[in-house]
Amino acid sequence: MPEKVLVAGNNVRNVAESASKAGFEVFAITKFVDADLRIYCREVERVDDSLPEKEIAKKIEDKAEEIDAKVVLCSGFETLRVRGELLCNPYGKVERVANKLKFYRELEKAGLPFPELLGEGERGIIKPVVGGGGEEVVMGEEVPKGFLKQRFVSGTPCSVSVIANGERALPLACNLIYAGWKEMNASGFRYSGNMTPFIVEEEIRKELERLAVEAVELFGLAGSVGVDFVLAEKPYILEINPRFQGSLDSVEWSCDVNLFKMHAEAFDGRLPERVRPRRYALRAILFSPRDVEIKENLAGNPFYADVPGKGERYGKNDPLVSILAAGKSREDVERRVLERRDLFLSLA
Repeated sequence: MPEKVLVAGNNVRNVAESASKAGFEVFAITKFVDADLRIYCREVERVDDSLPEKEIAKKIEDKAEEIDAKVVLCSGFETLRVRGELLCNPYGKVERVANKLKFYRELEKAGLPFPELLGEGERGIIKPVVGGGGEEVVMGEEVPKGFLKQRFVSGTPCSVSVIANGERALPLACNLIYAGWKEMNASGFRYSGNMTPFIVEEEIRKELERLAVEAVELFGLAGSVGVDFVLAEKPYILEINPRFQGSLDSVEWSCDVNLFKMHAEAFDGRLPERVRPRRYALRAILFSPRDVEIKENLAGNPFYADVPGKGERYGKNDPLVSILAAGKSREDVERRVLERRDLFLSLA
């Protein structure tokens, strides 16, 4: 019988899909039940946005015990204190990188580069101490409680996808990060997607990979881990995602790999061979340009993911759907994404 996993997070379609294709029997607990999530899961349970974290953690523990499954905590749930058999990084390790103040202190001790924190009266980028995705990130001087301020570095946002076994880390792919992509109706620093590979000079790529490996090994992380950078005159580390990242789709499409299989094997101590990109691949997040009611069910269409169900309503600026494309160049995949955006909106 296939091994059972319980994936839990705000949105888990990409992890559930990868796990299912790796041969696992997948159960999901999530805040967003996309139409295509059900394709990959035996059972899906929605949790209300207002449910306290302790109650969500208890629900995950009870379900995992009931079905005898390993737990995979995904984006939004990675800092929950969940007991049981985990196929993810435990709270003690996650907390050291999720709290950016603690994280930056550790980076400073290790001599790893990051945009320095700023004091009163200085204008900089203000972001939550805990949280990612470019949400609630603004430029300013006043720092609300629960936020920090650091120097704004003008550069290219990018990431390195890493597989680690808790002791050693292996870089898999460099990815371009889209933030505030206007064609996807995103603004500011809002995370809008990834493209794999991110093509830079070999010396720069090796430096990104070196820093990513050093950072992941510093914190003893395991499984699929991502390190976000801004690349200016040199790379600066912004954060570590100690769980599956939004680049999962683009990495798998580009490199012809299954990240969940690599993730599971890494928790058994096994690391894969180096992989190479075979094509450009892009996952873009389309935000709703207006209030819409979905007229068609596109679940199962290979070029759309995180698909809303027929009849569901979305407000302006809500994340609407992910658009996937592969091709021979950046221009090629961006063109295909925009064509598929227009098609989706004509059906929505």
